[in-house]
Amino acid sequence: MIHISKDKTPPQILLDNADKWTDELKNNICKYGGYAKIPIEIKNAMWTHYRHESIKDKLFASSFNKCAFCESKPAESGNIEVEHFKPKSLYPDLAFKWDNFLPVCRKCNDSKRDHDTGNEPIVNPSVDNPEEIFTYYFLNIVPIKESDTVAEKTIEVCDLNSERLYDARSKLLHSLCSYEHQAKEWIKEIDTSDTQRKRINRINRLRDSVEILDKLMDAEQTYAGFCRYFLNNSKVYKRAKQLLEEES
Repeated sequence: MIHISKDKTPPQILLDNADKWTDELKNNICKYGGYAKIPIEIKNAMWTHYRHESIKDKLFASSFNKCAFCESKPAESGNIEVEHFKPKSLYPDLAFKWDNFLPVCRKCNDSKRDHDTGNEPIVNPSVDNPEEIFTYYFLNIVPIKESDTVAEKTIEVCDLNSERLYDARSKLLHSLCSYEHQAKEWIKEIDTSDTQRKRINRINRLRDSVEILDKLMDAEQTYAGFCRYFLNNSKVYKRAKQLLEEES
């Protein structure tokens, strides 16, 4: 999980209609005696409001079409959806508030469901910096501070150590280790170069390997948080970056 930067200005359709839509929801809650009792066809009609393309386009762009919680992309975890950080069933006043929207995959959305984030807080990646809260132990995402109950609750509620995510991190770890090994071999070759031409060629090959690793840490890449953790703790990667800087 990494921080996502949402535009502070809501889409125009929310600026124009949020209050009206909120009143509609609250009136239906009063009319039917509670959110749960509103007929499904009426709920579905109301929820088309926040699923408007202009809202989805702006929201999903903030995470590069990744899930804000697990960093997967749609092909891996179902559609990306407009998720209410504080559930609309419990906080109807926030049902059409831009600040309460997150881009979340179907898997995480189903796991989180109507968890009451007001009374049992979890990490909000559009507000918090998850990389200051979480680290990794092999394939597990874990709190940096063992006593961090909010981080623990986030992992539990969003199922961030599911088999699905183990599998994805395992495949990514294999790729990272392969690229790291490749970089290590080029460093050895550079150190044993017997001509300047060989040295330059090998430095260029090392640069290619490092650029691939750098790319994996970009915010738009899936599981960038895991990649950043791995590479920030890789002595080989740090040595490669240092060597390339010395040669520049």
